[in-house]
Amino acid sequence: MSEADEIPIKRQSRRSFLKVSSAALGATLGAAATAGLPEAAIAKPKHGKPKRAEPKRGGILRFATRSESRGVDPHANLIYNVSQALAATTQGLLDLASNLEPAPGIATEWDISDDLRTYTFKLRKGVTFHNGAEVNAAAVKWNFERILDPEVGHTYTRSALENIDSIAVLDKYTLRCTLKQPSAVFLSNVTYYPCNLIAPNAGYRADINPVGCGPFKFKSWTSWERTELVRFENYFETDAAGNALPYLDGLVGLPMKQDRARLVALENGDVDLIDHMGYADVGQFRRRHSQKFQTWDVPQVGTAWVGFNLKTGPFSYQNPDGHILRMAAAHAIDRQAIHESIFYGLGTIANSFYGPNSPWHMPDVTAGPVFDPDKARSLLRKHNLLNTPIALVSRQDFAYMHQSGDLIQAMWAEVGFKVSHEILPNSVLREKYRRGATEAGQYDADSSASSYRPDPDGWFYRSLLSSSPSTKLRLGYNSERADKLIREARVTRNRSKRLELYTAVENIINQELPLIYTHTVPLLQGGVKNLRGYKPAFAGPFSTARSGIRTANFA
Repeated sequence: MSEADEIPIKRQSRRSFLKVSSAALGATLGAAATAGLPEAAIAKPKHGKPKRAEPKRGGILRFATRSESRGVDPHANLIYNVSQALAATTQGLLDLASNLEPAPGIATEWDISDDLRTYTFKLRKGVTFHNGAEVNAAAVKWNFERILDPEVGHTYTRSALENIDSIAVLDKYTLRCTLKQPSAVFLSNVTYYPCNLIAPNAGYRADINPVGCGPFKFKSWTSWERTELVRFENYFETDAAGNALPYLDGLVGLPMKQDRARLVALENGDVDLIDHMGYADVGQFRRRHSQKFQTWDVPQVGTAWVGFNLKTGPFSYQNPDGHILRMAAAHAIDRQAIHESIFYGLGTIANSFYGPNSPWHMPDVTAGPVFDPDKARSLLRKHNLLNTPIALVSRQDFAYMHQSGDLIQAMWAEVGFKVSHEILPNSVLREKYRRGATEAGQYDADSSASSYRPDPDGWFYRSLLSSSPSTKLRLGYNSERADKLIREARVTRNRSKRLELYTAVENIINQELPLIYTHTVPLLQGGVKNLRGYKPAFAGPFSTARSGIRTANFA
């Protein structure tokens, strides 16, 4: 095993770490800050070495998005980092580098104890919230404690911090988190998604007027109509040349559920950027509009899957035939048809969470049941399970989820299931998840997807570990074999060994079938030609240091 595989446990010193990390971060992110600038924007001085022109400041970016948060409090709601303008108001304790590794942000350096239980963070001085209050160790402690409050924190967000045993303020700019169990992944849990920082309560309500510390300040929000943000003039981050970010004066989010509506708005000049275009429209749009608009491809911002309710209903542990029914359902799914009909050949068919473009891709995963409709029918017929009623649900906000649901409904009906399919807003879905724990018929299967996780622990520990709040809410999966491997991976420093462990988990998933992976979710954004400096990443347009919305500017 090489030294490169090891997660550094102890820094030589805070001073030496800061020196190295600052230089490395500048080298890694300097190109990201100017990604997308045309050759004409590179001034060539007399000595012959190219020098990039300073980006133009000002302008309001009108951003059409396909989803909307249930509310504006970033602790109580998931502010989706790809498709919600509110994400630009937020910031985590750490940032993400372009390679998706945790990078200095509000915390500039950190020490990790040998036993992986104590994480000590040194905070950047002079960082403020949008109301002028300082982002210090006490403020971070208040945020983490608020997230951990079950009356406040979203289940997914709480799960990122649930391993914390105690939080200590050592001095104004030093915070120590002591964990209940060793963890090699805690750094990734305190990045922007999902643990955002807001100003400690000082006469405002976070559910009406959130006060964050991200590149843009909250101005107004009307659900499914409009989000208005303005530039935070005291944002701490600078570009590679030392210029203050962001460059834009403001950001307006315009949620539009329909892919076609967003595309038409872009073509008509009503918006400057769309968070995603329909997969069916990509080829024609590029052919017709390459002179007027530009596009950006991100190979994977998530993974689509079909999950089963293992708590109640036909697929559940309560039903002796539950696994047989899940096997039949898996054999009935034609991933190639999903690849062609839903994703139009873009992205890749999935047998595990991470696609081939990800640094966490697991090529040795054994695929689950292959498409074999005859075998699916045979299983149902042999066990007298033909016409088993199935309540399939999918989320309204994302077209590929409910379009995949429609296709899967037809595939399952073809082999002998009796399938209904409801397309629902997220608030209704979450209520069905809750009631589905005890009430059969609420939902039996879910055509869904999960956003990309920079560290696999964010997927396996939060969504598949049996004790995770998110697992309990949705799948109800319970596997001692998978739990053991997931916990072992969490305390393993060596990256190659972690890949082996997660590969073993994926093999169990493909055997026990709490869910069926179907496809990676590519992102295809479109924008006006004069939008420069913008480059989305796996983690979305907001959450990568010196990149994305932070460095976007109009030529």
